[in-house]
Amino acid sequence: MENKKINIENIKVAIFDFDDTLAIHKDRDFVKHRNENEDNLLNYYLNAYLNPNCFYETIEPCYVSVSLQKLIRFFSKKGVKVYCVSGMRFSFHLKAKEHFVHKYYDDSIEVISTRSQELKDDAVKIIKRVNNCNLDEILFVDDIKENIDRFNNMGINALLPEEIDKLIY
Repeated sequence: MENKKINIENIKVAIFDFDDTLAIHKDRDFVKHRNENEDNLLNYYLNAYLNPNCFYETIEPCYVSVSLQKLIRFFSKKGVKVYCVSGMRFSFHLKAKEHFVHKYYDDSIEVISTRSQELKDDAVKIIKRVNNCNLDEILFVDDIKENIDRFNNMGINALLPEEIDKLIY
């Protein structure tokens, strides 16, 4: 964050990435392991599809971000609309992601998927229109630095998860 000050009181919409943002994978190489062979890949998505209520707790265990829980609670009290936008190859694990987000963060968070990281740009533009707000009234938190740079260049307030504690609320 290039010393850009974010006035948290001006935020009307908050968007969070899922993987390694809201759900911090215990296996840092989960993508590599899932893609090692076709069987691993298919089983990963099959397990997520068949076990959405426990997938990110037992099969692909993830930690919760206490800082983001606190921020989302703050936003909920302020009436800020909160979304999770996740870049996904398939939607087979969308329900598993929804379950995790609703259980550990807030059950009013809408979980949306995009086919690629770049399509998150269009997702933000659609969410902007849905909520009738300006890009500078949106906060996007994502663990991918390239996404943060792109969002900031678009006029969106964007932060890496580790930068959240810099916000005063």
